[in-house]
Amino acid sequence: MLSIFDYLVIAAYFLLMVVIGLVFKKFNKNTSDYFRSGGSMLWQLVGATTFMSFISAVTYTGAAGKAYTAGTFVFIVYFANGLGFLISHLYFSYRFRQTRAVTAIEVVRDRFGKVNEQFFTWMVVPFGFIHGGVWLYSLAIIVSTIFGISLNLTILSVGIAVLFMSLLGGSWAVVASDFMQLVIMIPVAIVLAFLSIYHVGGVHEFVDKLPTHQYNWSELANSKIVWLWVVASFMKQFFSVNNTNDGYRFLGVKDSQHARKAALMTSILFFTVTFIWFIPPMAASIIFPDITNVEILQPLGEKAVDGIYLAMGIELLPRGMVGIMICAIFAATMSSMDSTLNRNAGIFVRNFYKPILRKSASDKELMVVSYITTTVLGGLIILSALFFSQLEGMNLFDLNMRLGAMISLPFMIPLTLGLIFKNTPSWAGWSTVALGMLLSYIIQNNVTPEMVAGKIGILEGLSTRESIDIMFFTNVITIIILCSTWFLSTRFLAKTSAAKYHEKVDAFFTKMNTPVDYEKEHGHKGNDTTQFKILGYMCLVYGSFISLLALIPNEWIGRLCFVFVGGIMLIVGGIFVKFSKRKIV
Repeated sequence: MLSIFDYLVIAAYFLLMVVIGLVFKKFNKNTSDYFRSGGSMLWQLVGATTFMSFISAVTYTGAAGKAYTAGTFVFIVYFANGLGFLISHLYFSYRFRQTRAVTAIEVVRDRFGKVNEQFFTWMVVPFGFIHGGVWLYSLAIIVSTIFGISLNLTILSVGIAVLFMSLLGGSWAVVASDFMQLVIMIPVAIVLAFLSIYHVGGVHEFVDKLPTHQYNWSELANSKIVWLWVVASFMKQFFSVNNTNDGYRFLGVKDSQHARKAALMTSILFFTVTFIWFIPPMAASIIFPDITNVEILQPLGEKAVDGIYLAMGIELLPRGMVGIMICAIFAATMSSMDSTLNRNAGIFVRNFYKPILRKSASDKELMVVSYITTTVLGGLIILSALFFSQLEGMNLFDLNMRLGAMISLPFMIPLTLGLIFKNTPSWAGWSTVALGMLLSYIIQNNVTPEMVAGKIGILEGLSTRESIDIMFFTNVITIIILCSTWFLSTRFLAKTSAAKYHEKVDAFFTKMNTPVDYEKEHGHKGNDTTQFKILGYMCLVYGSFISLLALIPNEWIGRLCFVFVGGIMLIVGGIFVKFSKRKIV
């Protein structure tokens, strides 16, 4: 299935990741460097890591499977992300940076107080490894199919490998590797999209042969269900993108303007790359109309649809480039896991260990604890993935969406609205989350799809898909409306909190609305030149390696694919090296 050239590419990719970790490890002098890169990263890097953090192996598995069965319907979630980051560009991103915090929960402490600091610490960390388990499980499906080994063994081996990578260099290594991975992923996605359309006979044939349900959503489900799902997805992704916990990526950017540019870059990537990513699985509905006959996917059984992107790659990509596609899939999950591990370790160390257990701990001690915490959290992600591997009857896309609606959404709401509305009591944060979790529990245990369908005027029987979608939008819309109403209503009881609390909140909002002057606050202009130089030369080296793979005996179109992917990396590398010499800030 894989040629010697594919294995060579995979080995070279992991060598590159190790080099990045080792090179950027020297940038970490304290926990501020380790957890947010000292607040001195360029917007190009933060934009890349923000985008990559929202892309996991679920994109290549569950979401690709959704594109195979539902076509353009899957675009909604990614377009919602694009709109969310456009809003972040306009309002949230630079305010996150202007909090001048090291971790997201430090922002919570400054906004809501120390009780909320501990409450959200123990909400974020456990749910972080649950989501990490979904990502790792998604990646394991691909790897186990490729190498023909058991799913659980794959989860263990890949999980340990990713954990080892995440320990090398802290946030500097995470962000740098995310940038390199992005430069690899997008050209490969373009190549596979082009080959998919080329294989079915061109754009006209692609559009003409595409099953009508791929673009006519009314064939997928009742139109009322479809549009309520769409509305719920946009509502959910607004809070997913703009809450304090997920806005932590902007804490590491150099200043306010860099934060806005990073958010705009992320928004543009979501609006554009989404089209490219899902062309192959949509084309697969033409090439493989009966997925049960695809030999490589048969070991996956009823989850075969989650491997459709892999099947298209093996069918269409030239020898050697399948290895690059596998690296791209690795990159997606490694990015999500690395970011989650680094963020949650920082939260535990700076928001629990230091203020509660060891107030006098030195930064050296905190660094050691950071390594230990990362290892423990990585182990919990592996255990979570092993649990999800036992679930039956739900594809990965739906699983990821439902986890977000049931678990994450309740604590996203106060962490978003709290940055807009100031005059609330200290208990507004944790009480909103408690209400949301209670509502989610009630809905999951007392509300059935049939009950909701009757309320919105759907009387005919529901398909499995319609039932899942109904429970998703019911949970999302109910929680957002009621929790937002509760949070805003607490403003009428703002005086129940002490005047000292409100003074601290006033100080927080003043700081959050004050632009960052990096040179004045840090005493130097930063290390922009070094960042451009290191990443530029890494792109040049790896781009040259990929370009040389055009010598692999393939058809002419296959050779051109390597020239294209390597050429993109060489161009990016050349631009970055040029920037380093011009010392652009």
